[in-house]
Amino acid sequence: MQVSATTIADALEHAGTCQPLESCGVVTADGSFIPIPNLATEPGHFIMDRRMFCRVDVKRKARAIVHSHVGYPPVAGDSDRSMCEKSGLPWIIISWPDGHWNMIEPEGWKAPLVGREWQWGSHDCYTLCRDALQSYTGILVPEHSGDWMFWRHGRNLIVEGFQRTGFISLPLGTPPRQCDIFGMAISSEVVNHLAVFLEPDRILHQLYRKLSVRETYGGLWLDRTRLHLRHERLM
Repeated sequence: MQVSATTIADALEHAGTCQPLESCGVVTADGSFIPIPNLATEPGHFIMDRRMFCRVDVKRKARAIVHSHVGYPPVAGDSDRSMCEKSGLPWIIISWPDGHWNMIEPEGWKAPLVGREWQWGSHDCYTLCRDALQSYTGILVPEHSGDWMFWRHGRNLIVEGFQRTGFISLPLGTPPRQCDIFGMAISSEVVNHLAVFLEPDRILHQLYRKLSVRETYGGLWLDRTRLHLRHERLM
């Protein structure tokens, strides 16, 4: 895909108006850059306004996704690469303020289960559990669309989501099996963290802004467990 200097200049100018937050937008079929609001409220990631994206795509046909890295080089992280694959479009990353840029394209890349970078909505505890279940069992769990920090509003989106997707709640203390899901409450009154149980005694999980890891299940994690789920196909 060819990208003009004017398009990059327009994207960089928009990035300057959004920093310290990341900017985002699209390149349309005629080569124009169209800004789209970033709904994220913290630096270091972006959540593109889907409704605006759909409107632009219908009217002018999106040909690439654009977002900025503020103060960092335009190197694609795990989340960038995963979302590029999901979108099926090239991704242009532009570094503010120096204007260096890079483009990646879908090529079948998949994030590792262990050591993946954290990013809400694409590389978080839910998507790690989803990817692990598909990898280990072939079960495909639907994506979620939960709002960031939902637990601060008393909403139990994790429980609601799993109840709609074929999972059965088991009594706490039930001996776990391979690929059971544990829901935990981390500084919260409701479940806001998930882990996959891996026999004989490990969990695979990913904490906020941490790399995904395998750890022994017990102690702190056991104390914080509030939910034990098993997919109906694994009963």
